[in-house]
Amino acid sequence: MKSILSLLFPVIFSLLGLAQNGMLPIPDFDEMKVGDSFPIVYDLRGIGRLSPVKAQPSGGCWASASMGAVESVWRTYGFGKYTLSDKNLQLFNGFDSLRRTNGNHYMATAYFARGSGPLLKSKLSDSLSDPGQEIVAYITDARFLPNNPKTIKQTIMDYGAIYSMLYYKNKFLDTLTYAYSTNIEKINHAVNLVGWNDTMQTQNGRGAWIAQNSMGKKFGEKGFFYISYADTNILNYNAIWPKWIPYDPASSIYYYDTLGATIPFGYHDTICCGMVKYTARENLLIKKVGTAITSPDTKVTAYVYGNFKEHSKKLSGQKAIIEEKECKMPGYYSFDLNEPVYVKEGDDFFIMMKYITPKDSFPLPTEKFLKDYADPHITNGKCWVNANVDRWPNAWNECGADVEYENLRFDLCIKAYCVRVR
Repeated sequence: MKSILSLLFPVIFSLLGLAQNGMLPIPDFDEMKVGDSFPIVYDLRGIGRLSPVKAQPSGGCWASASMGAVESVWRTYGFGKYTLSDKNLQLFNGFDSLRRTNGNHYMATAYFARGSGPLLKSKLSDSLSDPGQEIVAYITDARFLPNNPKTIKQTIMDYGAIYSMLYYKNKFLDTLTYAYSTNIEKINHAVNLVGWNDTMQTQNGRGAWIAQNSMGKKFGEKGFFYISYADTNILNYNAIWPKWIPYDPASSIYYYDTLGATIPFGYHDTICCGMVKYTARENLLIKKVGTAITSPDTKVTAYVYGNFKEHSKKLSGQKAIIEEKECKMPGYYSFDLNEPVYVKEGDDFFIMMKYITPKDSFPLPTEKFLKDYADPHITNGKCWVNANVDRWPNAWNECGADVEYENLRFDLCIKAYCVRVR
């Protein structure tokens, strides 16, 4: 097995030229080649790619694991040895207050995608929703990894710690070996997977994942433990946040969906289109567009337009197109425009996306009320949907808080990443 550095340097790199100031170039996650063979033992501990073990806020394991995963990827690529505020994510994620102690990687992704964080950990960021502190970076992408041990191993080697969920009870932890396993099908805890040991013998068989917990250094093996490959739940829910843009005060994110994709929409077909209208608050350049992806192997095509006639439902003034991209995993994706699009202050611009899925008949990511989980503010007159714009170019249906049909009372999960210009 080649070293990680020898694997990384030949890759075609993306993300707006982030190779600078000692940073390693960041490879495109979607071009990652998953190997067929791996080291018997691999461990991120001791090689400078993990942040210190956390003592989570009460009920905040999911927030600590999310920040731990981000910190590990950033350390892997030399972006900085930051300690990020898990408490800010836990307290000010925007979801139902019951979810503060019952969170997940979808909530963390929504918080990142709208630019609420991550924030550097401090007394202010741990206690105020907006402490007047600049975020460290815009996290522009998330990948929700499949239950595939090879994919998990390759991702740990190439990128760093992975957010993962399991069912945890102290009584199932072997206090001699710190090996853990249960066959109870339930989820109540999140950790970071930081390596593996194929030879480790547990009570449930050979082989275990190495996990960094968030219960302080007195837990387990100085904060770490081993999750048996036989554990019923491990690898069912995994996430990593592999792309980001260093914070620039001239940058801004245009969006309506504060809580991300909650309930998908569709016309009982594998094709669906969505469009959002934004008005430039200043002279700006649109550099990227982003969207949630709810189904694996989704294909997305994106367009930027300058005009939309709401009476005739006709789009015009095409300014940019992003040719079809295949999104192999669910998550959140951002796409670079070939050339930035200039928009004058006060002018409208429209982003249209077409989603095609192989099997899912509800391919459109939408933000909608979901009891005991999400109660977002839904806009009016800003979003439209179309079953298939290629067949019915003018068949746009408005969606929003006050539309007649309840099924259309949602915001679309489509964002624009912009930079202010003078």
